[in-house]
Amino acid sequence: MSITHVKSFTHGPLATNTYVCYNNTEAVIVDASCSNDQEESEIAEYIQSKHLTVRHLLLTHAHVDHILGCTALSKRFNLLWQAHPDTSIWLEGAPARAPFYGFHMEPVPKPGKWLHERDTITFGNAKWRILHTPGHAPGSICFVDDISQFVIAGDVIFQRSIGRTDLPGGDMGMLMESIFQQLLLLPDEMTIYAGHGPPTKIGLERVHNPFLQ
Repeated sequence: MSITHVKSFTHGPLATNTYVCYNNTEAVIVDASCSNDQEESEIAEYIQSKHLTVRHLLLTHAHVDHILGCTALSKRFNLLWQAHPDTSIWLEGAPARAPFYGFHMEPVPKPGKWLHERDTITFGNAKWRILHTPGHAPGSICFVDDISQFVIAGDVIFQRSIGRTDLPGGDMGMLMESIFQQLLLLPDEMTIYAGHGPPTKIGLERVHNPFLQ
């Protein structure tokens, strides 16, 4: 099996990570933090430079900073986003909520497919599985690549930190259950690509994350 490559783009007012992941000549985009034409073009030009075909647009969750570029990227690649059904109310209400966080955004297109735990995402020779990991946000999901040994975790866990739970729909007990019953069951050597900040490892967070001790 070929390895899946991961390229991160840190965009938007909250320095949120968008990930372009590719295997052979096919790619997926995870989250849409691009907040202007320049940031959108940076993603598109990278994909073009690698001669990639984008097969899926995926959301880890629907907080505003992760969906700012949904409309632009959907138009650019002529694809609809895929997300967990519990994100629907957040996607629909995002333009009204955005000004409270200092953002402006267009209405987000309705996802073309709802994703659930045990669904799979395929592109190139990659086959991802989905973990349902609520707590930080309703409908939060993580994408696991067992062959290439990484998980794209959204805002569930970060290097030495965890996702906040003080926003509407947040639940600390649920977040801890998601981390301990889902993410910490993954191998220690698995890389975590989070929604903010640098990559880390499952094993490092198991030992050194102060919120998990």
